[in-house]
Amino acid sequence: MAGEKRKHPPIPVIVVVLALLIGGGVWWWWSSTHPTTASAQEQVSGSVEANEYQVAAALSGRITDVLVAEGDKVTRGQELIRLDRSATKLVLDQANQGVTAAKAALTNAKNDNDSTKADITAARARLKQAQAAVKLAQVQLGYTVITAPRDGTVVSVTTNTGQNAGPGKTLLTMIDPTDLFVRVFVPETEIGKVRNGQAATLVTDSSSTTYQGTVSFIASQSEFTPNNVQTKDQRVKLVYEVRVRVSDASGTLKAGMPVDVTFA
Repeated sequence: MAGEKRKHPPIPVIVVVLALLIGGGVWWWWSSTHPTTASAQEQVSGSVEANEYQVAAALSGRITDVLVAEGDKVTRGQELIRLDRSATKLVLDQANQGVTAAKAALTNAKNDNDSTKADITAARARLKQAQAAVKLAQVQLGYTVITAPRDGTVVSVTTNTGQNAGPGKTLLTMIDPTDLFVRVFVPETEIGKVRNGQAATLVTDSSSTTYQGTVSFIASQSEFTPNNVQTKDQRVKLVYEVRVRVSDASGTLKAGMPVDVTFA
C-alpha cells in the first residue's frame, strides 16, 4: 500500500553483516602482512642423493688386481686396484744406483787435490739431483696401488684385470652413504622464504620416521622445472635448485629414495 512504511533489515542482521565485513578486512590485512607463515609449510618433493667420488689412476699401467666389487664397503686408505709395478721398480732401482754413483763422485771430488771448489759444488748438486730422482720414483711406485680416498661404498667398477689404466681415467665410483643431501626445486614465488642454514623436515614413503635436515645450497639463478620433477599443478614455472643436507645414522635413507621436504 502507498501509505505503508518501508521495512528495514532487523538490527541483528546488520550486526552480523558488519561483523563479517570487519572480520574479512582483518583477515585480509593479516594475510597480506604475514605471507610467510602460511606458505612456509609448503611441501616440495625431491630425492636423496649422495656425493660421488670417481677414483682414477695417476699414471698409465696394466691393471693386475681389482680388489673390490660393486656394493663393497671400503675404508679410507684401503687398497682398491693394483697396477703392474715392474717398470716403476726398475726406475727406482736405477735412481738408487744414481745416488750411489753421485755419492762416490762427491767423495772423489773431495779427496782429489786437483778438484776445485766448483767441482765439489757440482758433485753435490748431482747427488741432490739423484736423490730427487729416487723420491720421484718412490712416488710413482706408490701410484701403482690405488686406494680409497675416504670411507664409502663402491657403486660401480668400470675396469677389469688386464686392462690398461690411464691418468685421469675413472676406474671405479664410490659414494659416502653417510654424506647425504636432498635436491629439491622451489618455485620462484617461494624462494625468498628459504635461506641457507634453515631447518627442514623430511619424510619418505617407505618409513614413518621424520628426518631433520639443513639447507646447504640455494641456486643463484633460476631455471625451468626439470622434466623429471612433477609439480602439483603440472605447470612449467621458474624454480630454484635447493639442497638440504640430511644426516641418517640408521642407514634407512638411500640414494635415489624419494622424499617430501617441508621448510621450517
